[in-house]
Amino acid sequence: MKKEKSWLGRFLAGLGIGAGAAIPGVSGAAVALIFRVYEAIINAVDGFTKHVKKSLITLFPILLGVGLAVILCIIAFHWAFEHVMFLLICLFAGFLIGSFPSILQEVKGVALTKKYVLIAIIGGLIVLALGILSIILGNNGVSFDKYFVNSSSFFGNWWIIIVLFFVGILASVALTVPGFSGSLILLVLGFYRPLIDSATNWGKEIFKGEFGNTGALAVMVLVFGIGCLVGVVFVSKIMTKLLEKHHNTTYFAIIGFIIGSFFVLFLNYQIWQYYTVWGGTTIEGINQSLSPAFEIPLGILFIGLFAFFSYMIVRMQNNIQAKQSENK
Repeated sequence: MKKEKSWLGRFLAGLGIGAGAAIPGVSGAAVALIFRVYEAIINAVDGFTKHVKKSLITLFPILLGVGLAVILCIIAFHWAFEHVMFLLICLFAGFLIGSFPSILQEVKGVALTKKYVLIAIIGGLIVLALGILSIILGNNGVSFDKYFVNSSSFFGNWWIIIVLFFVGILASVALTVPGFSGSLILLVLGFYRPLIDSATNWGKEIFKGEFGNTGALAVMVLVFGIGCLVGVVFVSKIMTKLLEKHHNTTYFAIIGFIIGSFFVLFLNYQIWQYYTVWGGTTIEGINQSLSPAFEIPLGILFIGLFAFFSYMIVRMQNNIQAKQSENK
């Protein structure tokens, strides 16, 4: 009975981690801390080659929960991007605001020098430039959406597979740094919606018995997954060295990235298309369910509600870490 409860507990933790990983602004690693499985995951991964069976017993229910949660979030977000994108972005923004104190905690008590301010500003401007660039390129017909329409467009542009590998590496940063969101990186880079839409559409086709895009879906998941695994191994080592030798500088850069990301949530090609539909333009793939007069105030309410919810998650995380430090 105890083993069953332990298995169920790890599965539920996996559901929470998967949901957190899928929501831009939420760190899956932070959720793992809250569910008290972060150290178990790290130890299982670190000792996998020495204790394969033990590691699999620990990781399997967690990974099963993560997979199920990600699938459910993909289905929900696919619908939301088409019908209530502004509300969804506000939800993401709320989580981002609420989780921000967990990053600030890392530089608590550090003197705010000109160097750190400049690093944060540069970091924010880099992310902001990416958002503006996505609008400029998207309006000129350059966006990632068209490469994820079907197998021919996906395999016909082989370089997108290589890009997807490196995007997976970048997204893996969130798996090793609690408080950092990998899905937010995907959103800023313009890969979040294309990946969600293609995974949902191709998955529906397979469910219906249409296997024309099965190969593209398998390669997309495989390449992105390999990128994440490579990133966990190599990026985590780089991040460890950066945090050890340049802790404050690294975190002020991250602070800049996150501040810039908040603005980019409302200033990127995907949401820009949604704004144009508000103005009366018809765009395929966007069928707004709410009027701007109703969706904007509701979105502001969403920011407040989910910022509070995310902040409470951060507080729980900090309390758990404090207790763990005391026990040590």
